[in-house]
Amino acid sequence: MMPMRHIPLLLLSLLALPVLAEEQCASAAQCNQVGTAAYQAGRFDQAIEAFERQLRRVERDDAVGLELAVNNLMLANLRAGDAGMARAWLQLALDSNLAGSATRHNLAKVSQALDYSALSASPVGRYLRYGGQAVWSELQISEDGSGGYLANFAPLRAGARVEEYGPAAIGGLEGKLLGDAVQMRLEDAGGSDCAVQLLREGIHMQVLEVFADGCQDYGGMGISVGGSYIKVRP
Repeated sequence: MMPMRHIPLLLLSLLALPVLAEEQCASAAQCNQVGTAAYQAGRFDQAIEAFERQLRRVERDDAVGLELAVNNLMLANLRAGDAGMARAWLQLALDSNLAGSATRHNLAKVSQALDYSALSASPVGRYLRYGGQAVWSELQISEDGSGGYLANFAPLRAGARVEEYGPAAIGGLEGKLLGDAVQMRLEDAGGSDCAVQLLREGIHMQVLEVFADGCQDYGGMGISVGGSYIKVRP
């Protein structure tokens, strides 16, 4: 299979954030109330949406409010049966140096719910990199049918008004991976000066990318595939 580089124009519609079906929340406190009510009623998808809105209203300047929102998202995703996504939110808490009693308690709950051995067994699976504003860039790794692997990156930049307009910029980069199951590189990362390398350690994937003229032509302004990813699904 030949490597391909493209900008997925339909990604905007796929990433458009839905409006709460029953209620809107203008403040973090209101979003917390709406989400808690949905959570208690077993409407976990609606609870997750409300808690994501809660996070957006506190992320920049309220560490206490951020910790509450992130822990809400951990629990709602656990109840929705998505332990991988709960682990991704836990990673955000750890990266943000949130260490309150709720985070410490939920660290144990999430860790017990996650099958680390299954996630770590192979590079194949879905990885996420946090992009701010409760949105995530994605990396999908699949088998290529001949013993190797293919990577499909879907990076985004959230921007300040993601609820109204979706991500500020998106991109797409895919192709064959060369190397073993630990250290890999994208066969075609662009021009001769471009390179994308991957280092896998357990459920963590670190992506290194060269920044040079033409190397980020796969996306809009400010788009990159580099950074730290966490595996959420085999």
